[in-house]
Amino acid sequence: MKLQRIILLICGLFWSTFSAAQSSDIRAIQITAETAYVNLIPHMQALRSAERDQLSQIQSLTQWQQKTDTMPLNKKRALWLRFSLDHQDTQEGKFSIVIDNPSINYIDAYVLDEKDRILESFLIGAKRQIEPGTYQHRNFVLPIDFYADQQKQVYIRIRDDGPTVFSISLWRDTSLIAHEQWHMAFIGVIGGALAILFCYFLVTYIMLRSPVRFWFAIANSSLLLLFLNIQGIISQLTGLGAYSAQLNSLLVAITIFAAAKVCHTMLGKVPVYWRFMSYLIALALIIIAPIFNSYWQIVLGSALIAAAVLLQLLLAILYHNRDHSMPNRLYALGWLIISATAMLDVSFYLSGSVIDADYGLLMSFIIMFGVLLIAVAIESHEQAIHRALQVRQQSVIDNLHQFYDLFKNSAEGLYTSSLDGKLVTTNPAMCHLFGYENETQMLQEIQDTSQLYANPSEREDLLNEIYQHGMLLGKEVKGVRRDGSEFWFCLSVQLTRNEHEEYFFGSIFDVTEKKQSSISLQYLATHDSLTGVYNRREFEQTLREGIRRCRQIKQDLTLLYMDLDQFKVVNDTCGHKAGDALIKQLSQLLNDVVINKGLLARLGGDEFGVIIEGEHTDSAFTLANQLLTTVKEFRFIWDNRIFAMGISIGMAKWHEDVETPEQLMSMADAACYVAKEQGRNNIHIYSSEDQKMQRYESELQWVSQINQALEHDRFVLYYQHYYPLSQVANGYHYEILLRMLDAEDAVVPPAAFLPAAERYGLTAEIDIWVISNTFKWLSENPEHLAQLQQCNINLSGHSLADNDLKREVLLAFETYSIPYEKICFEITESMAIVKIDETLRFINTFKKLGCSFALDDFGSGFSSYSYLKNLPVNCVKIDGSFVRDLLADPIDMAMVCSMKDVAKAMSMTTVAEFVESKEIMIELGKMGVDFAQGYGVAKPAPLSEFVACKTIN
Repeated sequence: MKLQRIILLICGLFWSTFSAAQSSDIRAIQITAETAYVNLIPHMQALRSAERDQLSQIQSLTQWQQKTDTMPLNKKRALWLRFSLDHQDTQEGKFSIVIDNPSINYIDAYVLDEKDRILESFLIGAKRQIEPGTYQHRNFVLPIDFYADQQKQVYIRIRDDGPTVFSISLWRDTSLIAHEQWHMAFIGVIGGALAILFCYFLVTYIMLRSPVRFWFAIANSSLLLLFLNIQGIISQLTGLGAYSAQLNSLLVAITIFAAAKVCHTMLGKVPVYWRFMSYLIALALIIIAPIFNSYWQIVLGSALIAAAVLLQLLLAILYHNRDHSMPNRLYALGWLIISATAMLDVSFYLSGSVIDADYGLLMSFIIMFGVLLIAVAIESHEQAIHRALQVRQQSVIDNLHQFYDLFKNSAEGLYTSSLDGKLVTTNPAMCHLFGYENETQMLQEIQDTSQLYANPSEREDLLNEIYQHGMLLGKEVKGVRRDGSEFWFCLSVQLTRNEHEEYFFGSIFDVTEKKQSSISLQYLATHDSLTGVYNRREFEQTLREGIRRCRQIKQDLTLLYMDLDQFKVVNDTCGHKAGDALIKQLSQLLNDVVINKGLLARLGGDEFGVIIEGEHTDSAFTLANQLLTTVKEFRFIWDNRIFAMGISIGMAKWHEDVETPEQLMSMADAACYVAKEQGRNNIHIYSSEDQKMQRYESELQWVSQINQALEHDRFVLYYQHYYPLSQVANGYHYEILLRMLDAEDAVVPPAAFLPAAERYGLTAEIDIWVISNTFKWLSENPEHLAQLQQCNINLSGHSLADNDLKREVLLAFETYSIPYEKICFEITESMAIVKIDETLRFINTFKKLGCSFALDDFGSGFSSYSYLKNLPVNCVKIDGSFVRDLLADPIDMAMVCSMKDVAKAMSMTTVAEFVESKEIMIELGKMGVDFAQGYGVAKPAPLSEFVACKTIN
């Protein structure tokens, strides 16, 4: 037992000696009479321990370190600091320990004497009530008094969830008071400047209603509150120190949002996504405040603030207003200063570098300077806008003078009228147009603008259109002059509003001659040029509308398809002139029978169609018999020859299963074929149960043969030369033609199978086959391709609407490496007009690549000239019907000459088709046609047996 007590006593003595040695390891800081300020950080020791460890436990620990780190404390951990102060003065001294971070949650400070007795203790922090004399300005201040030659030890425990970045210093009270007075003055200057900026821009916003001023005032107010909160003043006044970090995040978010609004208002057109990014950063700052602790609030907040500041700087550089360069330069410079200073301050803080209060105020002053630059930029921006507004106002005044001069001197009739029809102003051209001597006379005599219309009620219809669309453009109206004569004028009206009333402002010019010409052209575009009855295009359009009406109002519709039986005999015996005369005479007779009962149209050379709608469908068969009788009784006389004519009529009635006009015409065409088969001069009514009809339809094997030809390459490529009439040929120039081989390898002409292909939608596949195989042959014959000037390939108008055609053609060009400029696509005029939109899209695509285009069979319709202006083709192929009898028919010669002149005026080359003699070729050359094509030049031949075109002497 005695031995154990001796051992315990020795251990106790050893522990006491060791503790005393540890305690004496603290190097005392010498304080003399001259000491006014001491930075305690280099002289203190630090220790991280459990949160509940008491001072007595901490004193005995040996893990004290000379340096502290800035990492945040873990949960339930505390940071202890200790240092020793040795007052080497014969007089008493009053000092204060200043902890420069007002956001620390809890600070427990203990002052001990030389015998480790606690002399004083302080329990302070942002989450504690403020004790008198312990909290001053932005710092925690701990008063500590010394007697003469007294030594004290200080232990400080810190509990906080933020970074441990702070400075601890010792100040003599007199020096601290002087320093704080200077510090508060500096804060007053910066705070006062921000307050003045807030008041100034808020007042000027109220006066000028400028959004940029409002948002800049908001930015200054939030920046002022943020500055005061960072300095600890708001926490001191309100006691909300525990929420200092959250308040900082909220104020920064408001500042960034307001600054973003200023940026978007001042700069040019900032994209929406950049605006959204600015607002998102401000929102993120608000969101992180209640979620994260102080450390992560500072880290994430610093990153977001840096992103926001850099974003504003980037926007100021990228989207500066070039019209107002100086304000934008000042604005960008201000953000550059703010961003550089803020980034420097944040980097110091996060790296753990402690900066003193004076340096912090200097950085605040630099940021304030950047804010002042932005304020100057805003003022300069507003002045620039004001000057620009004055310039625009002066420009408006000048424009008004110009408009008045234009109004008075315009060649068009101009006027203004009230909504109730009162004529307010007119110009001299308007008076002259309506036959008045001057404006005064017209204003006195015209009580209502409806007097200017031939049909006064037409004004109400025009008003409805104006109210619906706000304007009226290019409306052609029949008017009446002062002397009662009628004329056509083009009217455009705009509904305008001023502060007190609404007016109509309109322009008028005479279009009488154009209207009369347009009526004639419209008639020719819808009527057959030879017979005067409707043409196929108008017939199909009327049939389509008729089917639509049948579906809507459940009315009946019957279609007659008629084919003359002896027309070819007259053509072959007496020539085309006789055939034309026959068609004209017979068309008139047929129209006399059909008139007021249906619509008659010429569908082809010797084919006619009749549409019968509504109540007249009950007598459709009777009408068909009357047409049959009329033709049977007709006798055509030519050169003392008498011809009796026959006609076959197919009749088809519309029913719900008929979807398209083409389907109904196909049914009537089939019935007409059966009527011909029955011995001609017959009428046959279509029935799907009719055995003869079924037999006819079963005989339509072309579709099957076309599919087999596509699958087994039963098509054959032919070519036919173009012969130059105005220059020497410098290469091969020909058109690709198509033939098909039947089961016995006999050559089938395209006229036999192409109509069936068009009817059943196979033209696109045929066109793709022709293009692919033509390109393949050219690529396999490179010498031929090198000498090729141009290869013309026909495209069906039905194919242009096929989505696969364009893709396949582009693929063929790429696959076989055929130069685009060597290929010319020919499009038939009639189909190009019907499918004008698809045609234009196809032409524009390949013309950009270098291909050229030719309009085939030009002149076959009276709409040719009007559509030619809208079709960007390079070549016009004059229809062979005009070329064939060129030497004998002066009308044909005039037509060809006219077509050639129009094409030349539009810088297009011309090709004459059906050139069957040398004499016609010579005449075409004299007229200026560029190329000839026909049997007189060269007959079609297989492309695999290509022979160069021979010179014709």
